[in-house]
Amino acid sequence: MPSVNNNAKKFDILKQKYEVFRNKVPDMVAIQAVNFFKRNFELQGFVDNGVEKWKTLSNPADRSRQILRKRGTLKNAIKKIKAERNKVVVGVPADVKYAALQNYGGQVPITPKMRRYFWAMYKQTGQEYYKGLALTKKQHLDIPARKFIGDSAALVKNIDRMIVKELNLALKL
Repeated sequence: MPSVNNNAKKFDILKQKYEVFRNKVPDMVAIQAVNFFKRNFELQGFVDNGVEKWKTLSNPADRSRQILRKRGTLKNAIKKIKAERNKVVVGVPADVKYAALQNYGGQVPITPKMRRYFWAMYKQTGQEYYKGLALTKKQHLDIPARKFIGDSAALVKNIDRMIVKELNLALKL
C-alpha cells in the first residue's frame, strides 16, 4: 500500500489562507491609497517620482497658510469609493465640486456677484489684492493645477511592498 502524502492537506490550508488574504487585499489597498493622497496635503505637493510642489497662493495675506488647507474639506473628502477583488477606486465624491478644478486646474468666470464680494473684502481688509480683483478687466480667473490625487509610481511601489509583506505573513505555516 502506498504511503499517504500530506501535501494535499498543506495545499488546502495554503489555499484557504490565500483566499482570506485575497479578500482583505482590496480594503488594504484602498486604505493605503487614501492615506497616501491625504499625505500630499501635508507635503504641499503631489508625490510621484519625487514631490511635485504646488504653486503658491496669489493672495499675499494667505501665503502663510498651507495650500488647499483652509478648512480641510478637500483632504477629508478623499475616500474609498469601491474596493472589489479586481478593482479599487479611491477619489473625492461628486458633491465636492471644486475637487476636479483644484486637481487639474482651469478657469472660473468672474461674475458680478464675485466682484461685489471682492469689493466687500477690500473694504473689510484694505488689501489691494481684493481691489485688483474687483477692478480687473479679465473675464475669468485662472486656477493652477494642484494635483493631489492621481496615478503615482510611488503609490504603486508602496502597494506592491505592502502586498508582498502581507502575503508572506498570510502564507506562513
